[in-house]
Amino acid sequence: MKILLVEDEPLWQQGVKLLLKSQSDLGFELVGIVDNYDDALSSFDAEKPDVVLLDWKLRGSRDGLEIAAALVEQGVSPGRLVLVSGSEKSMIPPNPYHYVPKASIAESLVPTLKEIAAQLSS
Repeated sequence: MKILLVEDEPLWQQGVKLLLKSQSDLGFELVGIVDNYDDALSSFDAEKPDVVLLDWKLRGSRDGLEIAAALVEQGVSPGRLVLVSGSEKSMIPPNPYHYVPKASIAESLVPTLKEIAAQLSS
């Protein structure tokens, strides 16, 4: 499963990269890391990932929810989008996307990706 990461914090970029690499036997492949709206959309078009991991709050004027909305407008299923945030889910505006809290990313991300993989293969 090809994964695109949209994250503006270098430490989190490296952490997710290492976490996915440690699970390579599950077929997870990180195809790109970007940190803003424009690069996210162009990387999505270029890499055609199966899943996009989106930080909710990004530097700049546009956030992960805006990227998700733009991708859905292009026909991407909301089930292929995962918001990864340090904020509690209750603080994020209601949305149809998967949610993984940064505080428990090591325990939560892989099961979420497995769930998405199962949905994509059915």
